[in-house]
Amino acid sequence: MYKILVVDDSALMRRIICDIINADSDFRVIDVSADGEDAYNKIKKTPYDLVVLDMVLPKLTGLELLEKLNKENQDINAVLISSSLKEDADSTMKAMEYGALDFVVKPIRSSGETREIFGKQLLEALHNVTKSRAFKPVVQRGGTSDNTRSIEDSHRKTAERMAGVRTRLAEAKQGIGNAHTNTESSKGPAVSRMASTVAASTQSLNQNLNQSSGSKATTPTGTGVRTKKFIALACSTGGPQALHTFVPMLPANLSVPLVLVQHMPEGFTASLAARLNQISNISVKEAEDGEYFKPGVVYITPGGKHMKICEDASRAAYCQLDDGPPVNSLKPCADVMYHSLAKSSFDEIICVVLTGMGADGSEGIRYLNQYKKTYVISQEASTCVVYGMPKAVEQGGLSNEVVPLKSVANSIVKKLGG
Repeated sequence: MYKILVVDDSALMRRIICDIINADSDFRVIDVSADGEDAYNKIKKTPYDLVVLDMVLPKLTGLELLEKLNKENQDINAVLISSSLKEDADSTMKAMEYGALDFVVKPIRSSGETREIFGKQLLEALHNVTKSRAFKPVVQRGGTSDNTRSIEDSHRKTAERMAGVRTRLAEAKQGIGNAHTNTESSKGPAVSRMASTVAASTQSLNQNLNQSSGSKATTPTGTGVRTKKFIALACSTGGPQALHTFVPMLPANLSVPLVLVQHMPEGFTASLAARLNQISNISVKEAEDGEYFKPGVVYITPGGKHMKICEDASRAAYCQLDDGPPVNSLKPCADVMYHSLAKSSFDEIICVVLTGMGADGSEGIRYLNQYKKTYVISQEASTCVVYGMPKAVEQGGLSNEVVPLKSVANSIVKKLGG
């Protein structure tokens, strides 16, 4: 059982968060704080497995608390509670740089429905964090008996085994298999069943994409430039941290546009783009509906919208933002982005898949491979916070290259011939 500190200045919110967490048998709230200074003192004295941390606090804000602990090399596993207000979103993106592992958006209205959604998102974030490679085991600070350590080690190992079982079950449901197998029937019924599952998954994806394609057509503005190649990237859990490493390594004169889907709520992608633009030589911005994609620019799909890549009569690519329903419970969804590229005129599309929970992107790339020449780069397991999305791509036989995070930019530049 993971021991948790909840930090929020609202007594009502503390009670709501504690009730949500304590309803899950994997977690237990053992302490609460109403301000950042009190939380700091408790974290220095007590080894918490997780800290659920509100961003807006008296005495020390959530960001100031994380910055202070970071300077003191004090490791904590923090899940942030944030609002979608711009100032809060900006602080949340900076907090991710100080080691926060995930964040959940605080409901604006306190209705039963919004509380239920918030509760599901919070528990999902906590479970994802404990399974991630970035999760730091708590170092006991004195007074812990060998027997207690043994029990805790046993619980941790059991949790790890169960996490592996859940991951394998999830992968089985998603139908992850080899995309290039043409002789399923000759390899036995198990492979044939896997092929059937993959086909069913692809059909389901296509149905979902068709449901999201009813949005009004976008008319591009300005003038566009046709490029022979295009880069499309997908990431999720651990993505903000990975992007803070990857994007600054891209050259300012990148010869093609790069578009990306990062699973993130509405209101946060603009802050992410602004922060990345500050620390990078290459230009980074949140994509706008109808704008042409230009070489040497990274475009981040706005949270709460799907991105589709369209072309005008001269075959110059532009952005269409789609406000259709979530696809596979995701909005934005990388599969939507990859699917839209199937009708493009690019000579080659470089697909990049970084850290993330689940398998978003794999079926979109599999579909895209039927129509276009692709080159797929996936992040190597040991450098991922969560090895889900890259694993689905690699185990699906879709990866042309598997590289550590710090080598991804170099692989892209080499593939572009630069």
